[in-house]
Amino acid sequence: MLYLLLDIFKSRSIMQDSIEIKISNTAYTPFILSAFNQIQACLFQTNLAPLKEALDILLNNVIKHAYEKSYEIDLRVHFHIFSCEIRIDVEDAGLPFDFTPYLSQTLDQKYQEHTGLYRIYELVDSLVYHDLAKEGKCLSLTQEFNLCYDLKNESVSLPKYQKVDVLKNLKVRTFLIGDGDGIAKLIYKNYNFSYYKDIFYIPHKVREANLDKSVTSIVAYYHKDLIGHFALLKSQDSNIAEIGVACVDPRFKRMGIMNLMFDTLIQTAKDEGLAAIYGEALTMHPFSQKANLRHKMIESAISLGIVPSSMEIEKSIKTAQKSGAMIAYLLFKPFNRVLNLPNLYKNEILKVYKRAKLEVSMISPQKEIRQELSISINTMLNSGTIIINSSFKHCDFLRVFEPLRHEQVDMIFADINLHHIKDINSIINELNKLGFFYSGLLFEYYKNEDYLRLQYINSLKIDIREVICYSDDANEMMRFIQKDYQKVSISSLKTS
Repeated sequence: MLYLLLDIFKSRSIMQDSIEIKISNTAYTPFILSAFNQIQACLFQTNLAPLKEALDILLNNVIKHAYEKSYEIDLRVHFHIFSCEIRIDVEDAGLPFDFTPYLSQTLDQKYQEHTGLYRIYELVDSLVYHDLAKEGKCLSLTQEFNLCYDLKNESVSLPKYQKVDVLKNLKVRTFLIGDGDGIAKLIYKNYNFSYYKDIFYIPHKVREANLDKSVTSIVAYYHKDLIGHFALLKSQDSNIAEIGVACVDPRFKRMGIMNLMFDTLIQTAKDEGLAAIYGEALTMHPFSQKANLRHKMIESAISLGIVPSSMEIEKSIKTAQKSGAMIAYLLFKPFNRVLNLPNLYKNEILKVYKRAKLEVSMISPQKEIRQELSISINTMLNSGTIIINSSFKHCDFLRVFEPLRHEQVDMIFADINLHHIKDINSIINELNKLGFFYSGLLFEYYKNEDYLRLQYINSLKIDIREVICYSDDANEMMRFIQKDYQKVSISSLKTS
């Protein structure tokens, strides 16, 4: 059966126009490019020619590799038009496709190629792959507009802001009462309602969190408009803070505003006496990893699955699978460590300390200070953590581990104290047999002490292949994690 379906609708709740085209024969592919031409004519944009070339390349590649017969295809193209960008999703239910060679390359390597899918990286702001499981796969193109667009009035909303003028009139500072409303609106503009820290959609909760010092917001104002936000999220267990909730008004991107807020964030953390800050940069969003490195943060761990699968990254990156986060630290009060490191992971852990320029002395603890196995569940990220501060009996560990497994959390982490556990090698061996593998090092994470993190995949939603690493150190760490995962998987199968 041959058919062409054109469905046009408007969704004002999230301020977007959407067009869907579905075809079952390659003879109809010109309709897709024709629809693009019509959209471009309506948008008053002048920078969309590269996007059209990218779409043409993508369609040809998808049809060529996904379908053996030109008259038996199932291809869906969705055009999503936002105020300041357009996203095109090309979905197909054809032959499986291994996108990992493209994901595993550094950004510089991607730009060295000039044909096929590699060419697309030079043409658009974003190319992202999504595994849709039994529904197929999706490749998404995103291009920011050179002029923002008023969807209600179907016209250019405002002239393009000039970077020199914006930076001249920009004010970056810490939170003041009255900023909550602007922060909530800004989060919505960037994430719709998909951001998992939902207090930032509620102005009075943003105010309360800043007043009780559990959060310190950094804001950027252009004249009277709040156009940027970054935050310190204080730990309840240690004198450190997570950095996050970072966004810039789409009209003001690529002007260096995020870096200016980052600088203020670091200085504020120092002024508040924090021992360290850490960031969890998305492994499907390498540009946030690059920003952390630019500010001299030390990459120490890769934790899989700790990003909500429903989350959108500035309306341009979505995935049906959950990849993970690159954890990086900036230490303000460095001191040399006296630790008991496990033999299996000793060399990998010491690499992180070396990058942090910290010396480590090895010692076997005489006494375990905190006799406890405790757990925490993060419902927003659908993960559980077992905190290990002492040796344990196998039955005691299973008593906390098995309920987490049956809770159907996506990931289970084991955070192991490196200061006080005498027989740490036996603990690592026990966890490996159960299927836990390396994640990395967490600086001063609980009680101002360092912990080794191991991780256990408890869901098919987790895809270790979707991890994208930007730096050489991160790629080396990821290779170690993959090898450890493979080794542990084989070992756990033998013992099960």
